[in-house]
Amino acid sequence: MFHPDRDLKQTIISMLSEEGRSISYLSKELKKRGFDMHRLILTGYLRALSDLNILKEKEVPPAKVYTAVKGKEKDIYIRIAEHARSISPERSGELTLYALYRLFRRPIFKEELERAGVLGLSPGVQAKEEEIADARKFMLKAGFKVPTSSKAYVPLNDELEGAFQGLLMQMVVTESESAYLVKETKQSKLDL
Repeated sequence: MFHPDRDLKQTIISMLSEEGRSISYLSKELKKRGFDMHRLILTGYLRALSDLNILKEKEVPPAKVYTAVKGKEKDIYIRIAEHARSISPERSGELTLYALYRLFRRPIFKEELERAGVLGLSPGVQAKEEEIADARKFMLKAGFKVPTSSKAYVPLNDELEGAFQGLLMQMVVTESESAYLVKETKQSKLDL
């Protein structure tokens, strides 16, 4: 599932090292990987990623050097899986599938689960053929190629709804770095 326009950011981040990379290095490497763009466009793109706090820009005369900001290089699949593991380690695969299914409102392909780190046995049930065909058609429109032999899955049931809501709350608080605003409370009486 490779889409050049959408994976440019991930490609750039994967090329960056601890000591950073210059614009000329990135331009040459991107050209080798099939991203043929003018250096001024690349410079603007890197500046935008820097403004979004995805990359760090450092002056090393006569060049500018870019490094990745730690933790910002994770996509939605990896972030959901990490939060699912922290909420429910024993059922993290099921919660990851459930969260992706609820967020994307379609069956989740095997490749997407693998991207999230869910390997091995399916955490759900295989979707019906017409659901898979519809999801594949949608993914193609969105610019992703899904092999026709790829399986797609849906959750077994809705019993993970509470965990899913907790996952969303945890993601919003963590990703927005606003944990300091959350009041920690102790439950004083049992809710029935």
